[in-house]
Amino acid sequence: MIQYKKGDRVIHCRDGLAVVVDQTLISEKEYFVVKTIRGGGENIYVPFDRAESIIRPIMNAKEADELIDYMKGVEIEYNSNTKQRRDSLKRRLSSGQVKDIAYLCKQLYFYRTLKGEGAKYGPVDLDMLNYANNNMLDEFAISYDIDRDKIEEFIYQKLR
Repeated sequence: MIQYKKGDRVIHCRDGLAVVVDQTLISEKEYFVVKTIRGGGENIYVPFDRAESIIRPIMNAKEADELIDYMKGVEIEYNSNTKQRRDSLKRRLSSGQVKDIAYLCKQLYFYRTLKGEGAKYGPVDLDMLNYANNNMLDEFAISYDIDRDKIEEFIYQKLR
């Protein structure tokens, strides 16, 4: 089990970038208290014994490079069946797996760079893709130590 300490930045599987703000004992069970960065800074209690499936350390630059190499191999995928497409997007988004989030980012990249050719995403789809993209860019900015407002172009350059 990975041990986190107060002040560690982590990725929460659902809420993205967060900071460990405390450890606490509730009903004889130990929890990490993590505060989300987006969405109003909500405190989330993560049981020690389930922490590995809920939070993870932020990638280092080498791991980020490996993830971008993975993203380069992701092909455009579009399902015209709205329900199936949304279910697939939700499944990947809620998995919390870094490769699933990166996959969604690459789909948004295709959508933006190809100007939607062959893909007609609705507002709900784009919300999910943008949510994944924002979470991934937050992490990349920390991994590469680049300002958040400059990281998207940096990543796009690496993908080209």
